[in-house]
Amino acid sequence: MATKKPGHKTEEPMIRFGGRWIPAHDLWAKMETANVVADAIERFNAQFPELSNAGTRDVVPLVRQRLKDIDLRMPRDPQLPDAAPIAIDLLKRMSPEDVVETLREQHNIETDVAQLIQLAGEEAYIAALVREAHEFALNMVSTDQTARLWNDTTRPCPGGGLWSARKIQDLLDVESS
Repeated sequence: MATKKPGHKTEEPMIRFGGRWIPAHDLWAKMETANVVADAIERFNAQFPELSNAGTRDVVPLVRQRLKDIDLRMPRDPQLPDAAPIAIDLLKRMSPEDVVETLREQHNIETDVAQLIQLAGEEAYIAALVREAHEFALNMVSTDQTARLWNDTTRPCPGGGLWSARKIQDLLDVESS
């Protein structure tokens, strides 16, 4: 990981929510709670259809869409070299962890996955996640197994929180490039 100069202040990641930019750390826990609540309501609707109503059925897709519509801004760390084109190209064919290793070994760039996201951009990171999720699915790796694997490697989840089968399924629903 790149070390910070004394007194060097970096801009923190921000999330646009409700038309305002909010520090990511303030919103991630709330977003994860919203996901957990939506999952619980969805299970309730499925297990007790006679008790569900239009409100409980309509809220789940509404919450999921609102969470998808959130924009994340990851500022570029000025301590990192301008290796964005290299990182973006590597993410097209490697896992984020392999990109970090390749940057270290072949380009002498010390970084971690969180800094890689800053360096390459969230779009390139998500494209790599989509590609890898599709590869895992083709190899019969379940969404639960993928979520556990990515949580075990502490791979950052867009929007914060932990990986879940639902979040992996959302990636699988994205067209792979």
